Amino acid sequence: MADDVQREIGRHDEAINTLKSEVHAMREDVAEIKSMISASRGGIRMLVTLGTIVATVAGLIGSWIARLFPGGGDG
Repeated sequence: MADDVQREIGRHDEAINTLKSEVHAMREDVAEIKSMISASRGGIRMLVTLGTIVATVAGLIGSWIARLFPGGGDG
């Protein structure tokens, strides 16, 4: 009977250790996902900033061209 209890305890210890290692691996994966999300946010911010700058420059160029040719295209 005592041997059965010891075997059962051994199985539980093994299961606990397996769960601990799986949780540790999951935490590493979550940390990696967090860093990937953080990096993608930075990339998205950079694209938005570049888009804003390009749109501003294009608007300024368009405005400058419109001043060079007043009334152009009005018929």
